[in-house]
Amino acid sequence: MIGWLRRRAEAASKQLSEELEGETLVLPPEKGSYRGSTAAGFPRVKNAGLIALTRRRLVFRTLTGKTIEVPLASITGVRSATVFNGSVVGGQTHLIVATATGEVGFYVFSGIGEWVTALTALSPNQAGA
Repeated sequence: MIGWLRRRAEAASKQLSEELEGETLVLPPEKGSYRGSTAAGFPRVKNAGLIALTRRRLVFRTLTGKTIEVPLASITGVRSATVFNGSVVGGQTHLIVATATGEVGFYVFSGIGEWVTALTALSPNQAGA
């Protein structure tokens, strides 16, 4: 099982790197977790993978090969919270990205403040922006 996970992680990393070629990275790919969504058009199932931020989108590549993309132009707010969509995991803080149709949640394993700051600065449609 561990070997399978490592191979999937390596494949996801390679696929994401290829997908991001030609885009300006704001925050490079790192391990993360997709925590589901209340927004239309996004999967509700949680998944592990890699998250990255470019000048045009927040992108998450799951270990199963699915790409979850939130265009920066569609982001209406960014926040952090210990509870998201009824889920609490001890010691973890969710990165929550709001869109016009709902919210999308992630865990990032580096400093969540860096993600909130970068997304807030780049997202043109945030309330108060």
